[in-house]
Order: sequence, then C-alpha cells, then structure tokens
Amino acid sequence: MGQLLEAIADPANLGRAWASVRANKGAAGIDGQSIAGFEADLGHQLESLRRRLLSAERYVPPPVRRVEIPKPDGRMRPLGIPTVADRVVQQATRQVIEPLFEAKFLPCSFGYRPGRSATQAVHWVREAIRRGDRWVAEFDIVGFFDHLRHPRLLREVAKEVDDPEVIGLIRRWLTAGVLTDGGLIAPQAGTPQGGVISPLLANIYLHRLDVEVRAAGFRLIRYADDFVILNERRVEAQAADALVRHVLADMGLQVAEAKSGVKRASEGFEFLGFSVVGRYLRPRPRALSAFKDRVRVLTCRQAPVSLHQMIEDLNPVLRGWGTYFALGDVVSLFEDLDSWIRMRLRSKARGSKAHPASNAIMPNRVLRAYGLVSLEDIVRSRRRLSPP
Repeated sequence: MGQLLEAIADPANLGRAWASVRANKGAAGIDGQSIAGFEADLGHQLESLRRRLLSAERYVPPPVRRVEIPKPDGRMRPLGIPTVADRVVQQATRQVIEPLFEAKFLPCSFGYRPGRSATQAVHWVREAIRRGDRWVAEFDIVGFFDHLRHPRLLREVAKEVDDPEVIGLIRRWLTAGVLTDGGLIAPQAGTPQGGVISPLLANIYLHRLDVEVRAAGFRLIRYADDFVILNERRVEAQAADALVRHVLADMGLQVAEAKSGVKRASEGFEFLGFSVVGRYLRPRPRALSAFKDRVRVLTCRQAPVSLHQMIEDLNPVLRGWGTYFALGDVVSLFEDLDSWIRMRLRSKARGSKAHPASNAIMPNRVLRAYGLVSLEDIVRSRRRLSPP
C-alpha cells in the first residue's frame, strides 16, 4: 500500500475532508443521501470509507448524477454531482496531492488554488494595462472540462504522484460515468464539472500551457480555463495567439473562434464577469442583469415575508456581489443600485409602488436601521483600505 493512499485514508485527513464537504453543502448524488444523512452516521461512514480505500478490492467511485443549470447566454451547463461519500474521498485526495502540484504551479494561474482568487486575476489584468499593455489576446476553450484526454492527464498527474493506487483512484473517477435520465454514460474524455477534484485536475492539465506561454515571455493571466494574454504591441499579441492555439491543439483542445482573438484593450473585452475597456472596469452587462433579476425576485412586494426578513435574505446577495465587483469603477453605479433597491423595499413597506415621496415616509436611515447592506459603503470601504 502506497504512502499517499495511506495519507488519504488517515482518519484525521478524512475528518478534515468531511468538514470541508459539510461546509460547502450541496445536493445528494445518485444514492439520494444528503449531507444531514451522512452526518447522522458519521463515525461509521468515515470508517467505512477508510476500509474501502485500503481494501484489496479498492474503492470504486459511483457514477455522478447529471444536472443542468442555465448559463447567462441561455444555454445549459451540465454538472456532475457525486455522492456525499465520494465528495469526502475526493476532498481527502485533493488535500494530500494538491501540495505536490502547488509547489510547481506558476503565479499566473489563479483558479481554484489556495490563497488565490478571481479578483486577484482581474487586478493583474488592470495592472498590466496600467503599466502600458495595449493589446489583448483573449481565449475561450470549447467544452474544456468535456475534452480533457485521460491518458495525457494521468501522465501529468504521475509526474508528481508516485503511487499507483492513487493514480488508479483518479482513473476510476475519470471513468465512473454519468447517470442521466437516459441511462449511464461512460465518458471517453473529460472530467465532470461539479466534482471536488476536477478543478485541481483542470489546473494540472493546463499547467503545460502556463509553462510554454510564460517561457515565451508573454503575460498570461489564467483562471481555470478562462485566460487572457496582455501585450504592449499587436505583433506580440498575435504571436501569443498563435502559440496558445498550437499548444491547445496538441493537448486535444479547441479555441472557440467567436470568443477568441486579438484586439486593442481599449476596444473592450470580458474577463471573469468584468467588462474591461482600457483601464476602466465595470460588471459586464449580463452580470449586472443577472444581479438585478435576483434582486427583483428577493424584493417582490407581494412576497409573503416581512420587510425585515426580506432584507435579511437580500443582504448576502448584496454583500457577495458588491464585494466582488467593488474592484471596478463602480461608485456611481453602486449609488444608483442602492437607490433602486431602497425604492423596491419601500414598495414592500407601503404595499404599493413607491415614488420619490416615499423617501420621507421611510428615509434611508430607517432602512439602515433594519440592517440593509449598502453597495456604496462596500466600494468606498474598499477604496479606503486599498493602497493608492
């Protein structure tokens, strides 16, 4: 039995993995077992996973459950939901092998890595433009998670994971299959979006791209499969574009032409939810529209909840969205959104459509007393705390 598999099956490691899975919540897999159901028999569940991992028969992951969620462009994104028990094993494995890869991953990679975030990646884009980069090569990969070649991915994993049992475990995850209404689908490539270990496998697969692009001297900024390259001159951006297409093709991946190409940064491009036009950052229109739709749902004046409860339900949405987009040039936008949100809440309080005179009936200080989060406060607080 290899040392890495022993470390994965260690009771303390499984316990930490369970704590992470519980904190992330999530739906049940094909066995129908919920987070609460797993926790009700926690000791037995973890001990059973340990025995199965270390047994001669090996741990066999069950298929994932297929669900589809809407994308901003109206299409559906397929997700694979593992069982709760399998999420624990995936997390336990990730905890053990991720440090091996973190030691070699490059600073240009931000997605799904400890201590790194999408806002850091966007900040790097802005700083590159401020330093004088005027051209951008932007890329979108066609069905990235569906087209990872299993043999190539396993070879990359084996460069750092010196344990055949763990390699075999990862292989079984890749081939476990997806259970749909039409039956079980056995994948020939890819890794299911929704799996705990899938983001790490994606970064492992794309590490070669990071190495080759950075070795060529290009300024790559990547968050999982969403990435751009900033350059001072058009000829550099074109060279970067050609290099990326060559590397991706060799890895079995294809660039989506409609969302990829070379342009001036001043013409505008989208990255991680932001519209970037030169040095100017704003939420992209679809992100703003989706946010307003969510607010409308939560502030419907006919909703059978109290104003206090409505604000409690609304605040996490405001805090999360506002904190993310506060990096941008959004003071005036956030002021306008605050005003719009307050008017919707006044409509709830009045039981009819609000109008400017409603401000006197329920001034801003009253809504603040209810605890309403202010988007403007979020962005101004960020500016006070951020260095010039």
